[in-house]
Amino acid sequence: SDIINKKQDSIYLKRENYVLSARAKLTIFIFGTRYLSGKLFTNPGIDNYYFPITPLNIGLGFSHKWLAVNIAILSPKLGKNNYDNKQSKYQNFNLQALVYTPKYGLDILYSQNKGYFLGNYNGYINVVGAPEKTPYFDMRTSRFTINLLRVFNPIKYSMNATMIGGEMQKNSSSSFILNTSFSLSAFKMSDSIPQFILNQMNQDAIFKGGIFYSVSVMPGYGFTWIISKRFYLGIIPAIGPSLQYKSMSFEYEHEDKVSVSYRILAKAGAGFHAKRWTAGISVLYDNERYHLGPNTNIFNNNGKIIAKVGYKINVPNWGKGISNKMSTMQNRLEHTLNNF
Repeated sequence: SDIINKKQDSIYLKRENYVLSARAKLTIFIFGTRYLSGKLFTNPGIDNYYFPITPLNIGLGFSHKWLAVNIAILSPKLGKNNYDNKQSKYQNFNLQALVYTPKYGLDILYSQNKGYFLGNYNGYINVVGAPEKTPYFDMRTSRFTINLLRVFNPIKYSMNATMIGGEMQKNSSSSFILNTSFSLSAFKMSDSIPQFILNQMNQDAIFKGGIFYSVSVMPGYGFTWIISKRFYLGIIPAIGPSLQYKSMSFEYEHEDKVSVSYRILAKAGAGFHAKRWTAGISVLYDNERYHLGPNTNIFNNNGKIIAKVGYKINVPNWGKGISNKMSTMQNRLEHTLNNF
């Protein structure tokens, strides 16, 4: 039972004085995600920004105990009047799973996008000779990220409370957090880069596509403020070095390199908890620099804003067995890690 499992690790008994848990409830929520994703290419004298045509996702999700999953089911186009949409091919898919126990956490993120604005929705950034309407850019990108994290103040501080909403802190608290992340990013530029852009690029580093593998270690610190018992505001910034393996294709050559760069990871959340209802906004900023050549870089930003409204229900009879197995799995994993 849950009571027996709690006694196996005294952290749960101590946490009950500081953190309220909705472990017996299943939260169903609807969400809207506004992607801030952009690919900034820096070249000598010019910076080019690429934004996805489908930056908005609407979807469904659930959270229970230590797990939250959301998946996009609708991705409408935005700003169609701002770009030349003769080529209307676009794809967008995003999946997110969050696992947060008191001491440990796991973020799993996958995104795939095809079809970009060149510049921003209102115009261009430092681009000479640009046409009046933004040309469609047939770039395809995908990214898969796994982030493991360790919370060093698990008794008073809850990552779950800020990012999932399955717990509620009674008081404001903070904790040192260590992130260890693996990412795989792929870019396929196609041949639709406009000539006026090619003319202004670094001719020694005209990037056509590539795959970037990286391992990052990012120490950070999380703060959560509790306001009037039910409202919360949390921020979790982190930064650290990134070891990268880069397989890059340029216009006239292919190059494989190992290098060291940096990565910035920041999360934030705000909202409220009621007996049945929960609502909140969370923000993710995940930016990593890939060096291509002299004065030429890609800044791969995978930021997003998520607004969601959820309703807590009792776990249905058919799901109680799964719920009990989740508790057993959590305790076995944490005891294994503690004794490793």
